[in-house]
Order: sequence, then C-alpha cells, then structure tokens
Amino acid sequence: MKGVFTARQVFVLGLFFALQLDLAAANDGVVRFDAPAMIAVRPIASERPSESESSSEKIIELLLPVTTELEMRERGNVSSFRFDVVWNHQSYPIADYAPKTQTVSDIEGLIEVEKREDQAKGMGGSLSSHFPEIVNGSMKVDLSSRTGSTIKYRERPQQDILVASGTTNRGCGVFFRFHPTKQTTLEGGRDLVIAFRVPKTWSGGVIKLKCSVKGERRIIGSWSDSFQESCIFVIPIYLEGDDQARGAARDFVDSETNLRINWDQLQNRATDGSAYLHRKNRSESLQSLPPQWAHRLIQSGRDEYLEKYRSNLPPELADVADLFVLARQGMFELSR
Repeated sequence: MKGVFTARQVFVLGLFFALQLDLAAANDGVVRFDAPAMIAVRPIASERPSESESSSEKIIELLLPVTTELEMRERGNVSSFRFDVVWNHQSYPIADYAPKTQTVSDIEGLIEVEKREDQAKGMGGSLSSHFPEIVNGSMKVDLSSRTGSTIKYRERPQQDILVASGTTNRGCGVFFRFHPTKQTTLEGGRDLVIAFRVPKTWSGGVIKLKCSVKGERRIIGSWSDSFQESCIFVIPIYLEGDDQARGAARDFVDSETNLRINWDQLQNRATDGSAYLHRKNRSESLQSLPPQWAHRLIQSGRDEYLEKYRSNLPPELADVADLFVLARQGMFELSR
C-alpha cells in the first residue's frame, strides 16, 4: 500500500540518516593541509632575451611546499586535491608554473589492436505454393560466401589525469589539481613552483593559498555521500637577501598568530564557567560579529573589514587587530 513503510524499510532509512549524521561529523578532519608561515622568493633570469637590464619588471620564483595528510579510513575515498594560489592584494601576472598538466597509464608502451572486417556476398530467394491441393508453404534458399580482412595496429593506451594545472584570475593566479593512481598517492609533500612578473622595485607581498579536497564515501549498496573541504593560508613572501622585507614578513606572521590566539581566547571565555556578567558581556560582543571574524579579516586583504566591526570589538581585541592591519600594510608597501 502506498505511503506505508515496512519495518525493514524504516530500519534501513533510520540507519541511512544515522550514517549521514556520522559522516557529517566525520567530514571535519578528512585531510590536514600545511604550508610555510613565510617564504623567501628569488629573482630569476627573464625568458625574453630582448628584455634589457633597464626593464621596469623582473621575474621572481616562488617555491611553495604543501603537505597533505589523510585519515587512514579516508585514503580510498579522496578523488582529488586542488591548490589555488592568488595575490591577497594587488595582482601580478604569472610568468610560468610547475608542475604542468600530466597524464599516466597503467600500461607501459603501446598496445596491440586487431580488428576483423567481414563482407558477405550471396544469393537468396523463396518459393511459395499457390495450388490448393498442395499444402501452402515456402522454401528459402540462401547461398553466400564471406570474405574479410584483418587490420592490426598499435596505439597508445588510455591516459588518466595525474596532474592538471593552469592559470586563473585573468592570468594572475594559478591552480594545481592532483589525482591518485595505482602508482602514486595524494599524501605527503609536494612542491609548487610559480614565477610572477613584478615591478622592478618589488621586495615583498602576500599570497593566498586555498587547499581543497574532494571525495565520495560509499554508504549502503549504491548509496554514496560526496564531500568537499577547503582551508586558506595567507602567506607573506619576501625577496631573498632583503633583511627589511624579511622583518616585515616576520611582523606579519607574529601579529597574525597573536590575533588568532586572542580571538580563540575570546570565544573560549564566552563559554567557560567564569562570572556570569563577564560572560554575558563577552557573548554579546561575539554575537555582533561574524562567526569567523578574525579569519575573514586575515584573508580579506582590506582594512575596511576591521573598521566595519570596530565598534563591536572588545578593546583588547581591537588593539591586536590594529597591530595586524599595520603589519599587513607594511607588507603591501613592499609590493609597490
């Protein structure tokens, strides 16, 4: 009868939704990404021989190491990692990047292919009786001969994507997507190499690295659950051998760390068992701010984001945020 579930169906549906809840909770921590807090870049020779030493541009090479660590139970469920690199402030064009798109096959060398084509030639006909005294019937005749040819050739085996990469953001950003194969794993460390074309006076800047993971878990039979996670690193980069730029990058890292610590402490105090009035005031401050306010300020690249919420900030957090914004402005000044 329509609209009525059997006991078995109710059990299966209940198990399915219970698994869905467990999987939603398990999505936290599918993979751990890591990247350096700050990176030195080096100038490299231009690939354009016609450019003179008096050019207003130079090319810098960024070696960006990224590390991925998967939970053991998720190793067979992840289908790809993706890394996007863009500027946090201003934009400079990509001159080159590596690794480039690569494909791989489980079969080495060429494969033998054999195809046979048959052709049939013949004569066919039928004979039917129209005499009443003879039982009505028919006789068919089919005489044919078959000829054919065999074609043999070699071809490359089907290729699967190992690495896909290319530019984004109108040529000022780049992406890298990695896929697992039988011979390779997604886990571990890998180096992304990016060359930017920057002004001759450039000595530092800030980039954003977005790390993403995609995958699918099988639940029951043909049912599956797709998942996707991402995180963003904001990384100051500076010209190798420039002590002033290195100091500015260190100030950026220290002030960012201090901002994150103070933000986490503020959230923890709002939920601990200290004095009620103190806790109430903290909670009201937090409720007027976006849940990830500090992280958004770090990733935004805009000072206006601080000013928008300044009146809602506790004084000590506003002071820490000011120091971070000041350090970020120092890095942005190096980009000119």
